[in-house]
Amino acid sequence: MFLNTLRRLGIVVSCVLLTGCGGMSSSTPTQNQVDPLPAPSPSVGVGGNSGDLIRVGDKLTIKLTGVPDAGTFDEVAIPATGDISMALLKDRTFHAVGRTTDDLAQEIMAAYKEKKIYTFPHITILFEERYVNVGGDVRTPQRVVYTSDLTLLGAINACGGFTEYAKRGAVRILRPGQQPFIVNATDAAKNQGADPHLQPGDQIYVPRSPF
Repeated sequence: MFLNTLRRLGIVVSCVLLTGCGGMSSSTPTQNQVDPLPAPSPSVGVGGNSGDLIRVGDKLTIKLTGVPDAGTFDEVAIPATGDISMALLKDRTFHAVGRTTDDLAQEIMAAYKEKKIYTFPHITILFEERYVNVGGDVRTPQRVVYTSDLTLLGAINACGGFTEYAKRGAVRILRPGQQPFIVNATDAAKNQGADPHLQPGDQIYVPRSPF
């Protein structure tokens, strides 16, 4: 009888151990278990250079797609008013100056939907290449392709730098819609904060020193 009792206890202990091991294996990850990666968030792009602001004189390419017909492809120069119009929306204008291409594209798409002209229009707005013009006493007067980090000295360096006759203390910048202003390029070379960032359409003129 004593032996039978020991056998029963042995069976119970074995069951408990097996159950405990099974529980541990189900809660402990194996080497092949990997936490799932988060799903990528969807992105919608409606324009290039989307962080840059539209200015008077900019040239934009505006593409309308996602419509039953062939869509449209327009090249638009931003006038002094800052307003543009779109095909089939001639009863209204869209103010472009001071806005990003994404913002403008969203407004135009919404207008097509509100007027029930198109159900799923897609607008893509891209900047055409933009320039600043550098003339006067630089080694190679020319147009310089505009970039958002372009400064006065950067544009002059792109033209080969100043000539030996350049009046560096009185470089003139003409900006559309503003009064011309003078920059001392000698000071700008010593102090980065004095080297102004340029805008598309700027005209830089380096005068010649009389001495």
